[in-house]
Parts: sequence; C-alpha cells; structure tokens
Amino acid sequence: MFGKKRRIPTYNLKPNPVTRSRHFEMSKRRSTSIFGRLKKLFTLLSVIGIIAFFTYILFFSSVFNIKEIAISNKNFENQAISDQIQESLKANIGRNIFMVNMIELENKVLNIFPELEKIKISKNFPRSLSIEFSEFPLVANIVNESNVVKKSYIINSIGFSIKENLEDPKLPYIKIKTDEPINPKEAVIEKSKLNYILDAKIYFEDKFGMKIVGTQYKPIAREVRFYTEKGFHIWLDIQKPFEDQFKKLKKAIVKLDIYKENLEYIDLRIAGSSGDKIIYKRR
Repeated sequence: MFGKKRRIPTYNLKPNPVTRSRHFEMSKRRSTSIFGRLKKLFTLLSVIGIIAFFTYILFFSSVFNIKEIAISNKNFENQAISDQIQESLKANIGRNIFMVNMIELENKVLNIFPELEKIKISKNFPRSLSIEFSEFPLVANIVNESNVVKKSYIINSIGFSIKENLEDPKLPYIKIKTDEPINPKEAVIEKSKLNYILDAKIYFEDKFGMKIVGTQYKPIAREVRFYTEKGFHIWLDIQKPFEDQFKKLKKAIVKLDIYKENLEYIDLRIAGSSGDKIIYKRR
C-alpha cells in the first residue's frame, strides 16, 4: 500500500483563447491612446505655431505698416486743405494699420480743422489710408472795421474764416465794427447770430419783395441793420425773433408806404404797449 507512487494530476497549460484576445485588445488600446495623445499634441502645437506666425505677420512685421495716406476727393479747389490734412496725419506713416483707431483719427482732424463738416477715414489693406471729407459751405463776406485795420473774410456756415483778404460778390456782405481786429483763428461771428442774420435777410426779401444790399452787425448793441435797395435801413434787435419784428412792419405798411416814402431808417426794436410800435425817420 505504501509502496505505490501517488499520481500527480496534470493540467492543460495552453493559453485560453479568450484571455489571449483580451490581452491583445488592452495592448492595442494602450497603443491607440498613446498615438491619440501624440496626435493631439501635434495638432495643438501646429495651431499655436500658425497663430504665432500670423500674429507676427499681422502685428510685428512691416507687411501691414502704413505707407500712404491719400485724399480720395482731392481737387484743385480743396488742394490746400487736403495737403494740410495729410500733413496732420503724417505721424501715422509706418504704423501698423491694424493698430490705428479710425474714430480717434477722424476726431483729431475735426479738432484741428473746424471748417470741416464731415470726414471719413478708411483702411485700404494692406498699407494705405483713404480720406474723404466735406467742408461747411461758404455763406457770407465779413468786412471787419476796427480802430487798427480794415480786413475782409469769407466765412463758412458756422462762422469761421476760410479765406482772408478775399471777397465773393455772390455772397451777402456783413459789416462788423470792433475796437480790436477780429481773430480769424476763432469764430468771426457766432453761428446762432450768423443764422439769424441770413434767415432774417431771406425772410424780409420774401415777404416784402425788396432786396437787402448790405448788412451791419453790432455785437455790443446786439443789433442788426439791413440796408435795402430803396436806400433806407431797418434796425432789428437780434435778441428777439425777427418774424415778430417784421410783422410790425407789415401792419404799418397801411400807413407807411415803404415802397414810395423817402425814408432814412425804420427801427423795429422798440416794443410798445400793443407790441406794434415802430420808429421811422424820413429824409
């Protein structure tokens, strides 16, 4: 009994097909995961490189540096101010076009040149700026008589002198007497006062069928004097609506024939109890 050898069981040590397949899949997944990470890293680095390249081209290279500032509506009449505008923006030559703020440039030019009504500055890629502008219209001749000198100006619709020692016969004349000469760098006459004078002139000529051939403005007295083609003056208070003052004259025509009377002046500034009082002087 004790002399028999004990039989030791043997097992099949061949790998299980299911286990082998599982190991293969895990190995494959690990390889795929590493490849995916490398691919993502490469893509990220490529994107960063592209962004860095275009950032350099756009903002740090000279490819988009401004080389030219041009006036698109430049002509013979506005050549002088066109050249001045270009000169005022000369400091922007060489700047990166993407770094230039158009609104800031437009405001800068308008502050320097009050005679400009509008200005539009556009970027023409890659290296130029284009400017288009318009000026306030010229509306009157100003003749300034001071204790020192007599000078003439052509002013625009906001009262600034555009041309000095020149006259335009097609525009109305306004004479202004002052102690000191007018400073042409400031408004020769306030815009509101200028509008009052020009509108009152048109109103009178339309309502009375009589031309105004000359105008005098007295700033201290706040008075306007129109000189008519019939040879008499009409005095207005510039602080009061001209329509109301001319209505008084319209009512007075029944008794005062301004078309036939030989008058020196008619004063419409004084308001009576009824508001219709006028003062006049015959020659």
